Amino acid sequence: MPYIRLTINKPRRGQEARLEELMRKLGDLSKGQPGFIEGWLLKPNDNSGEIARIAVWQDEASAEAIANNQSWMALRSEIHLCVEPGHQDRAFFSI
Repeated sequence: MPYIRLTINKPRRGQEARLEELMRKLGDLSKGQPGFIEGWLLKPNDNSGEIARIAVWQDEASAEAIANNQSWMALRSEIHLCVEPGHQDRAFFSI
């Protein structure tokens, strides 16, 4: 049963390009990892300025394994510096 991670971030003013770059790096790091199926970087159809990322994994264990990787954690730390407070990180199982 696939496991889906959804992250929604709103960049701080002037950090839009940097946030997109960092989120693309997360996607690139995911590719080729055991259990990774597919991922997308998304922009909304409104003026919210948010940037979202969806990642589909074979299972929760695969997603957790990359989340504990040093490179992954470093990118996440950089992301936190360029986003507004209140970002959303959610996880779902397909039903």
